[in-house]
Amino acid sequence: MTHEELSKKIADLVEEYIENFDRFDSNPQIRVNPALDRVTLVNGSDMLEEIEDSDEAVEDAAAADGAETEDASDYQASQNPDFYPVKKLLKTEGSGKTVPDKTAIKKIADQY
Repeated sequence: MTHEELSKKIADLVEEYIENFDRFDSNPQIRVNPALDRVTLVNGSDMLEEIEDSDEAVEDAAAADGAETEDASDYQASQNPDFYPVKKLLKTEGSGKTVPDKTAIKKIADQY
């Protein structure tokens, strides 16, 4: 996914949140999985579950012995998504309308 495609996808998801904010909990997140080129909009509770599952998988792999388990641990770590709070990607225009903050979104896309 190119930088421009990623920026557009994130902006579209932020716009989706703006239009449907009542469908999300108080901590909506943009979930970026760079290994799979996937970007999604999730609730904060989903983020916490994923972090717990990832930590458990890494701990299980670390408890085992051998190079194969080390490879499995490295693979699991590469699959761990990054999360960004949607509310930090919002900007209020002078008219009072809330829009995606393109500068904040660009900073995220710049990381990939």
